[in-house]
Amino acid sequence: MNPYTLTLFHHGDIDHGGHLVGNTDRPLSPVGLRQMQDSWKRINHLAPVTALASSPQQQCREFAVQQALSSSLTLKVDEQFMEFDFGDWEGMDLAVMALHYPHWRRRLVEGSLQPPGGESHEIFRTRVLAGLSNWMSVAKGSHRVLITHRGVIIALLAELLDTRLAVAKLMAVHYGGFVQLSILEGHPAYLMRLEAWHA
Repeated sequence: MNPYTLTLFHHGDIDHGGHLVGNTDRPLSPVGLRQMQDSWKRINHLAPVTALASSPQQQCREFAVQQALSSSLTLKVDEQFMEFDFGDWEGMDLAVMALHYPHWRRRLVEGSLQPPGGESHEIFRTRVLAGLSNWMSVAKGSHRVLITHRGVIIALLAELLDTRLAVAKLMAVHYGGFVQLSILEGHPAYLMRLEAWHA
């Protein structure tokens, strides 16, 4: 089997209004759309995209559908690529979170967070990896792009590069950026490129 490039593309900026956003739909801001358009051009310049997958959340799906149609790409939209489910905390004011749950960010990075009504890191990790495995079983070509969320990217980097979540978090790019890995079945993945969006 030939190696392929896997690009993990973080959706663009959204207006979260100072609230916790996990698996909630949010539209891209105008800046977020420009971030994705710029990075998509850069991604295709590096190597033409041959397969495309996306989270079904609005901030990923709408852009993915546009690119699939304009580039005649097969698109897989999969709920397994949705962001971490914060359950009862979804939409909570971040200032309130900091006051009442001061250690939630640290516990999220550690993988020990279990929000009420939400999912554990192990459940999240299991579904994300299942989504990637399912997609890879049908995806074709040498450059496969997944449009998704920061949490999903961190979980995939930790697994594919066999590193701790805290280390993977340092490699996960912010809005509109992307990470590229070279993958050959049966061999460890290696990091090829990490690019942030620049105005």
